[in-house]
Amino acid sequence: MKYKYYSLFIFLLGLFWMVTACSNDIDYTYKGRNYIQISTSDDPALSENDDRAISVDVLLATAVEKDVTINFELSDNTDDILRLEGGAVQMKAGEKTASFKVLSNRQSLLNRQRTITLKVKDYTDERMQPWNDLRLTVRPNPTLPELTEQQIELIHGYMEKYGLNLNRFMGEVSCRVEVTFPTDEIGIFSDTETRSFMGKTIITLSENATADRPILKMIDNPMGLTSFLWEIYRKETVESEFWIYEGSRYISMLEAVDFDVNKEIFSVVLDDLELLPEEKAFSFVRPVLDIWEDEVETVPFEYSFTAWNRWKQMADEGGTIVVQEGDNMVETSVSGLIEEGITLNPINCLVSAYIDEDYWENDPSDWIEPKGMYDEKTFSFQFPWDHVNSLGYTQIRVTYTLNE
Repeated sequence: MKYKYYSLFIFLLGLFWMVTACSNDIDYTYKGRNYIQISTSDDPALSENDDRAISVDVLLATAVEKDVTINFELSDNTDDILRLEGGAVQMKAGEKTASFKVLSNRQSLLNRQRTITLKVKDYTDERMQPWNDLRLTVRPNPTLPELTEQQIELIHGYMEKYGLNLNRFMGEVSCRVEVTFPTDEIGIFSDTETRSFMGKTIITLSENATADRPILKMIDNPMGLTSFLWEIYRKETVESEFWIYEGSRYISMLEAVDFDVNKEIFSVVLDDLELLPEEKAFSFVRPVLDIWEDEVETVPFEYSFTAWNRWKQMADEGGTIVVQEGDNMVETSVSGLIEEGITLNPINCLVSAYIDEDYWENDPSDWIEPKGMYDEKTFSFQFPWDHVNSLGYTQIRVTYTLNE
């Protein structure tokens, strides 16, 4: 009996050795497509006269086995508005990452915003395949607003009364932005926890300013966040799986307004940034009406979006569209659809919880106190911010360098 058990043990041991030996001979090396992914952590929008480069990161699914070259091109780049620096990317065997830059040719040709698409042109490794394109936005050179005589008098008054040279806060002002996402949103709304990028904002004196209240207005790229807000808006709407499915009323709406993501213009303004000279601080959190017309204490970004303008115009004119209802197609009023939440209004998804106290109460807390301050060289803001499908507060910190 012992012999039988011993023979069985020897047999099983030999079988295990054979299986193990065979498994060691299996080549587990990935042999599928080597996808080429391109992305940027910089602001993907710039003015035509901007001297800032957009750094583009190239990431492969797996390291290359031999030296390769990947060539990139710019689509819809009529008149060579943008140019590539290092757009012929070379990788040595064993590498899987690289980078290159996109810059403006600074020709001052644009009179309206243009979307230019960065694409993979070709590559020397037949296993490769493009994973995505990258949309870049180029705006016409910003027009600095002319101050009225009354505004000039107010600015002189602030200097006399507070010793405050408001001219240094105005015009085209450079900033650095740091965005920190809630941990649970990584992989949904961002691939990384933190992003840092440079930007420029056009700032002027607000129409709400008085002799006693110096108030600024950011009329272009407020807080350096226009591209970031546009990205979150797209992920909440036209790029969301909850919008894009067969029979979706959202798709019917997009078709009705002839939506084209490369042609739409999304712009943001921020008013009522009041300086408090005695405290060297800013007051900027204000009540904003959300989609339900309830007041929410938040940063009062004002949004304008071309596709929403067209949809709203259809509603104002009593327009109707045909949508799917069960197995049938029915004619429905646009105004009725908007009431149902079938809307392109940015407020619908970009104005959510209040920020003057911790609404989310996550553990650990991701709320930060909203505050603004200034000194002799900089002015800065920090605030929590969320959107309709947030999982907590996104922390935003912006530092501007005062003009000389």
